Amino acid sequence: MSKNVFTSAQITPETIRVADSDEFAIKLVLGEDYTSSASRIMFDFSCTLGTSLPTRQFNEASGYVEAYVSNPEVDYQVRCWDFEAKYFVDKEHPPSREAMRMVVIDLEPGMKAGDTVELHWGETLGGFGPGAKVSSVLPRPDYRPRVEVRYFDAPDKGLPDHGRDYEGYTRPIPDHSVMLQYQLLPREPRRMRLLRRANGATLIPYDTFWNIPAIEDISEIAACSEAPVKNPHGVFDFQDKAVTVQPKGIEYRESVRMDDAFEGMNIYWGDIHSHSAYSIDCAQRSGMDMKPHDLMQFARHRAGLDYYAVTDHHIPSWEPIRHIGQPKWEDTVEAIERNHREGEFVVVPALEFTDNCGDICLYFREAPTYAQITKEKFVNVSDFYDEFGQGMMAIPHLHSFGDRPFGEWRKGIRDIQPVIEIYSDHGSYERKHVTENGRAWCKFFREDNCVEYFLKNGYKLGFVGDGDDHKGHVGVSGLTAMFSTDLTREAVFDAYHNRRTYATTNARIKLIFTANGKLMGSTLPFTEQKSFHIHVEAENNLKKVELFKNGDLFKRITPKGKSFITDIETTSDSPDFWYVRATQLDNHIAWSSPVWFE
Repeated sequence: MSKNVFTSAQITPETIRVADSDEFAIKLVLGEDYTSSASRIMFDFSCTLGTSLPTRQFNEASGYVEAYVSNPEVDYQVRCWDFEAKYFVDKEHPPSREAMRMVVIDLEPGMKAGDTVELHWGETLGGFGPGAKVSSVLPRPDYRPRVEVRYFDAPDKGLPDHGRDYEGYTRPIPDHSVMLQYQLLPREPRRMRLLRRANGATLIPYDTFWNIPAIEDISEIAACSEAPVKNPHGVFDFQDKAVTVQPKGIEYRESVRMDDAFEGMNIYWGDIHSHSAYSIDCAQRSGMDMKPHDLMQFARHRAGLDYYAVTDHHIPSWEPIRHIGQPKWEDTVEAIERNHREGEFVVVPALEFTDNCGDICLYFREAPTYAQITKEKFVNVSDFYDEFGQGMMAIPHLHSFGDRPFGEWRKGIRDIQPVIEIYSDHGSYERKHVTENGRAWCKFFREDNCVEYFLKNGYKLGFVGDGDDHKGHVGVSGLTAMFSTDLTREAVFDAYHNRRTYATTNARIKLIFTANGKLMGSTLPFTEQKSFHIHVEAENNLKKVELFKNGDLFKRITPKGKSFITDIETTSDSPDFWYVRATQLDNHIAWSSPVWFE
């Protein structure tokens, strides 16, 4: 690379708080090694959650970019490249979902040393524009959003750009590059949440956007019965599961204890569907830079999870850009080995696969080699099952349904598909019509691709919730609670296979549901007489607790307060299945896995 292409390269402002808006100015001063011939400068932005995508689609829109070239003799063209659609965006070529994050300036010959090129992002148009919005997510304390400036000494170089290297393709290497970064700061404390866990408690302060504000001493915002230990993510950990916390003028919620929840089993919390920078959509759409190790640290120390999995996309029968690639898979396995601690924090090896039935996450008892997961014959989940047998587990993700005919589903994998993802950041897929925590109108939905349909058509599936996070902010959407006496990877597989799980929208709701004394997930011999026990302890006041029979509402109760216990006696003369849905006033929900009478 040339060394004196730019004598100066800077971005202003250098510091900004999450979710603020401002006009960013990137100023380049050209050096002696900058070509006098036609050239190309590319600005590759990171666009994590809440960030304005750089655009020239609407002058008054946040994220609008404008270029300034000091040399009046040089003409230039400013365009925006879409990594996913693989074209320049214009009126005839609209941007894809999120991947328009690169600005390209093509300059005619004649630029000289000392000339300046500026790109203003969030152009305020003389004070009347909105400015660019920066990320609302601060995924780690040292996170700094970046803009990579990529210089090419000819305008026919640098494109097409697919956003990352993969087998058979190397991203164009610039003749010179500069990485510009600005510091992103959290906002002031807004709320606190105490998570009581089976092996301790975690107090997490949040700003408005679930980021961790900078608090040196917890006594600034709360009085605690035990002195906590502040971890590297700015979260406060306690050994005492029964610690008491008195907030000082700040919104506060807490969960109840999760140890010895049912017949000696604890409740452990996990999110086993999330994506790192190694997933194609993270790389292309947002330029997210959180690697598997970063996410595992976040899950344990920021989100207060007990178990976790990164499920990066990998479809071996598709084109290589859809493969995770051997170096990235090996780094994932190494991160698992670094972070997995039986009894403390469990990490499950996993990937997300796609076949004609849509997306599905695959989990392994032991981390496979890259060669084991990258065989071209792996077209369907059953092909993985033939290879790994009971060494794996599969959990469908209902947001995507593939191109299958109506009512068709994967065959021959019921032994490894014990549960289904009822909730993720795509919303509730319990049934077509959902009120609380429903789907955005733009989300895909088919009536044969929801929990109600599968249960009513004879599938025996427990319920789990996961995040499907793509922004480096895991553990802040769907969660799964599992019942187990211990915290090991084998215990996770055992609990899931026996459907000793329930899903929540994120609230740490304690939910016990039994039928004739047997815990949710159980299959019981048929009996006309049925006795149900429901015990709910929520983080917020409850709005309703509902019992469903064969997928339809059987009984609705409107309790007062956060705690609710009841016993329901009923009879039925045919086999049936039952489950509970508990909804807080803030619309957070917990769904028990069903029980079946056969």
